[in-house]
Amino acid sequence: MNVEMIPLDQIAVGDRLRSVDPDWVALIAASMREHGQRVPLEVRKLNVSKALERTGKKYELIAGAHREAALREIGADTAACVVLKVTDLEAQLLEIDENLCRRELSPLDRATFLAERKRVYEELHPETKRGGDRRSDQSEEVFALIASFTTATAERLGLTKRAIEIAVARHRNIVPDVRSKIAGTWIADSGAQLDALAKETPEMQRRIADFIAQWPGIRQVGEIVRQIENRPKAKPPTAYQKFIGVWKVADAGGRSAILDYLRPEVVNSFEDFWHRASAEERSHIIDFLSPQHHRIGRDAAQEAA
Repeated sequence: MNVEMIPLDQIAVGDRLRSVDPDWVALIAASMREHGQRVPLEVRKLNVSKALERTGKKYELIAGAHREAALREIGADTAACVVLKVTDLEAQLLEIDENLCRRELSPLDRATFLAERKRVYEELHPETKRGGDRRSDQSEEVFALIASFTTATAERLGLTKRAIEIAVARHRNIVPDVRSKIAGTWIADSGAQLDALAKETPEMQRRIADFIAQWPGIRQVGEIVRQIENRPKAKPPTAYQKFIGVWKVADAGGRSAILDYLRPEVVNSFEDFWHRASAEERSHIIDFLSPQHHRIGRDAAQEAA
């Protein structure tokens, strides 16, 4: 890896998918004052026309926006850089991947970056887009040999395919102006609540975003929708309802454990249960207990003999 020292005033930062965090910049700057720049920036050299578009700057930043800002904060004139030979789309992909690998990304940020990565990836590999005219391809086998966006991204970033699909769906189903409005709020950090928001209509999403801005203490989309629609608050479930809910979802082992736990109560409450039972239920009980009673009597007689 060849590292070059490049003047900061020759590096164009441009529009980034994610703005720099001033607190993070300050932390990096403090480290740089003590230890210097330990990790180089990644840049690419611009051709003459692009350089003119960037007000004469010769290089464009690909990765390292926080480090670049920290260098400027400490008054550095130059930056250690690795110069990459990449196209516009490849540069975008590198920027996206650098951010996706950062652990502090919120679920909303991650959804945005993954959706953008999907767009860039499909521009670089148009054959991966679904829904095209397969008859124009020479062979159906071509599609079996081409990795889909989800598979390639999962391998590249160490994410599960399902996590990527969910994140891209979040970005697709939340309208752009709402995504901008909720960035930096509590809901941006909650994948479950983002999914709940994504299920609402665009108009309701906008009303929810306005509600969050005004009352940030309420942190359940369902409760926010209830208040917006002025619906009465649901009564909390009774102990009986909770028990029935547990019983319905329990498997055979779970139900057996519940019955074992309740057995002493059933014995102690049998008289009350008998009086509550219908004639048909009593008949079933007698049909079950009669042979059991005869068997117990027979076993007792054999033991006595």
